[in-house]
Formats: sequence, C-alpha cells, structure tokens
Amino acid sequence: MANTAYTIEIEQRDIVVRVSRDKIDQEALRRFLDFLELETLRKQSQLTEEQAAELAAEIDRGVWEKLGSTEVCTWQ
Repeated sequence: MANTAYTIEIEQRDIVVRVSRDKIDQEALRRFLDFLELETLRKQSQLTEEQAAELAAEIDRGVWEKLGSTEVCTWQ
C-alpha cells in the first residue's frame, strides 16, 4: 500500500477498498460501513419521514413487548 491508509479499485460490479490494518480502527471502519449501508437503504426507501417515524415507533413497541417485565437496567 502506498502512503495512504487505503486504496480503492473497481472490479466489474464491485468497489474494493483495501485498508491498512495499522492505520484504521476496525470498529470505526465497521460503524462507517454500517452508516453507508443504512444511507443507501434510506435513499432507496419510498417511505416518507412520517412513515419511517411510525415504523420506528412500532418496532420500539414490539421490542418492549418482547422484553416484558425483564429488567433492562436498574437505577439506584
């Protein structure tokens, strides 16, 4: 690898990014890639902002229903 922390190559339908292991934190890279994936999904989505908020609230309710009385955290 040259002096940069990464290289980018185009291979047919793929973009290949090679990152120097000693220059980039793996967890930070994972979070960045997750962000890119979510951003791509957001751009492809046909949901309005209101529909997305409604869906998020529905998911939250479902999670809390599944948790039931399970103690998530304790406050003292």
